[in-house]
Amino acid sequence: MEFILAVAIIAVLCIIFQVSTDIIIMCSLIIVCIVFAVTTLLFIYFFICLMFSEKCTAEFSRTDKSDKNKFSKAYYIIDGQEYPCIFPEEKIFGIKLYRKDRKYNVWLNRRFKFVYDRFAFATCIIGFSASIFLVAVTVIGYMSI
Repeated sequence: MEFILAVAIIAVLCIIFQVSTDIIIMCSLIIVCIVFAVTTLLFIYFFICLMFSEKCTAEFSRTDKSDKNKFSKAYYIIDGQEYPCIFPEEKIFGIKLYRKDRKYNVWLNRRFKFVYDRFAFATCIIGFSASIFLVAVTVIGYMSI
C-alpha cells in the first residue's frame, strides 16, 4: 500500500514540475517490471529450495502463529518432529483443507526446517508462472512506447 502511495506522490510531483507524460509512463513501467522481476527471482529461490527437499508423508498437526511471523502457518509432523509450512496457511478453506485424520505428501527441506505442502507447491507454480507472464507483458508494454 505504501508503495502505491509513494508512486502516486512521485507522479503528482512530476506533473507539477511538468515532466513529460511519456517519461512518467516509461519510468513507472520500468519500476513495475523491476518489482515483477524480483518476484520472479523470489519464486525461483523457492523452486531451488523445493528441488533440494525430499518427499515425505506427514500428518497435519495444527495451525498457529509463531513469534517471528505475523501470519498463521500450518504445521506438519514428520517422524515425530513438527515442521512449519513455508507459506502462510490457507484461510478461506482452511477447515476443509487441513484435516487431522489424513496423511499428506509434503516436501521437507531439512536444512531450513520447513515443508512445502500441496498449497505451497501450487503457490510456487502459479506465482512463478504469473510473475513470468507479468514481466513479459510489462516488457512488451515498455517496448511498444
